[in-house]
Amino acid sequence: MKKILLGLLAISAMSFAASNPGDDSSSATKKGKGEVGIPMEVRVNVLPATGKLILVDENNRLIDKLVFDHGNIIKGAAVSDSVIEKTVKLTTDNRTPLGSNKVQFKAIDAAAAPITSSSEFLLVGHGISATKSIKSKLVYREDKFDAKNAKEVETKVRSIIPATSINDSDIDSGLYVGNATFEATVTNS
Repeated sequence: MKKILLGLLAISAMSFAASNPGDDSSSATKKGKGEVGIPMEVRVNVLPATGKLILVDENNRLIDKLVFDHGNIIKGAAVSDSVIEKTVKLTTDNRTPLGSNKVQFKAIDAAAAPITSSSEFLLVGHGISATKSIKSKLVYREDKFDAKNAKEVETKVRSIIPATSINDSDIDSGLYVGNATFEATVTNS
C-alpha cells in the first residue's frame, strides 16, 4: 500500500513539475496545439486600521520593502542610464488627515548617512565582484513641506544607474546591491 501511495505521489509531482516548461513549440504545428502551465495563487492579507503612519505604493498597498530591480544588464552595452521609478505615499492606515504638520522624506544608507539627490549611492558587489562597487543615485522629494491637512502625501523615488557606471571597464560581472532605509518624518514645525 505504501509503495502504491509513494508511486502516485511521485507521478503527480513529476506531472506537476513538468508543466513549465511545457510542450515543444513544434508540437503546436504537429498536434494542432501546444500547452504550458504554471501554478497560480491569488492572496491578500487584511490588517487592522490603528491610526499609525504607513508608507504605501500607488495602489495603496503597504510597502514591505522598496525594491528597485534593474534586472540583467550587459557590461559595456548600456546605451542609456537605467532608471526605475516608484511612487511612495505617506498616509495613516485609517486615512485620517495628516493635519498642518510638516513632512519630509529621506533615504539613509546602511552606515546611517543620508542619501540625497546630489550624493552617490554605492551598490556593493557580491560573490566574485565583492571588491567592486557601482555608483548610482536616488532622486526623491527631499524638502520639508506642509501636509496641508491632506490624507496622503507622495513622492516619486527614482533609482538611477548611469550608463557610465555599467560600462566602466573596472567593474566585474556579478550582482551589486545597495541597502538603505526610506523614511517619512512628520513634525509640527
